[in-house]
Amino acid sequence: MLTQKKMLLIDGDEGIRKSLALFFGSRNCCLHTVENGAQGLTAINNALYDIIICEELLPDMRGLNFFKILTTRGYKTLKILITWYGNNATSVKVRQQNIDCLLTKPFSGEEVEAAMIRLIKAETLAQKADL
Repeated sequence: MLTQKKMLLIDGDEGIRKSLALFFGSRNCCLHTVENGAQGLTAINNALYDIIICEELLPDMRGLNFFKILTTRGYKTLKILITWYGNNATSVKVRQQNIDCLLTKPFSGEEVEAAMIRLIKAETLAQKADL
């Protein structure tokens, strides 16, 4: 299911970028990784991504701001926000910005993969319901 999707990971932590790139690469998935919001914006200007995973505390901006920029540009993608804290205030902001999933660190590649699969299945069901 994920092998047909183009994914972008934006995370300031090189270890997370490398480990998820290896994890998804071993599953023949296309995961492009960058370390900050500016690089993420450049990436989306050059390609369309089905799923974007973005850390909340990037070196140059907040992940919520990154997703807000995408929304104002009309960029359609599944959005996953990564955070170290999963409090109610963050959850409210995630819902307000129509972010599809909130993942709390630490997490495993399997957890990220499962979240993506759930989102894709939900999106597929929603599209069928619209027909």
